[in-house]
Amino acid sequence: MFQKNKIFTFLCAFFGAVITWYIQHEMGYSAVIANGIVGVLAGVLLAPALAGATYTASFVGMSATNVLPTLGSAALAGVVVGIVIILTAEIYAGIGGKGGTTAAFSVHISRFIMSIFG
Repeated sequence: MFQKNKIFTFLCAFFGAVITWYIQHEMGYSAVIANGIVGVLAGVLLAPALAGATYTASFVGMSATNVLPTLGSAALAGVVVGIVIILTAEIYAGIGGKGGTTAAFSVHISRFIMSIFG
């Protein structure tokens, strides 16, 4: 049913987006610094595949507050990016630009969901 590596990938993506958003908007660091902190920590502490998912999701957390206005919206985007990463893991593997494209697509989906319910 659920594979352990997919659950870990989802969790890393979720926390990568949320922590980056929090560092940027609640702690007051720039988006680049927040992304860098999360990316370096993921690279040092996690296996390469999980670090890549975390770093990709961190791009989502770099969104401005007019895009993802609350921590809850960042959490929703973290869920979406986790799902998108899992569903597209083997599509264009190794091709440059997949992380940013995945993050942008996930943010657009999240904003669409938020527009329906809020």
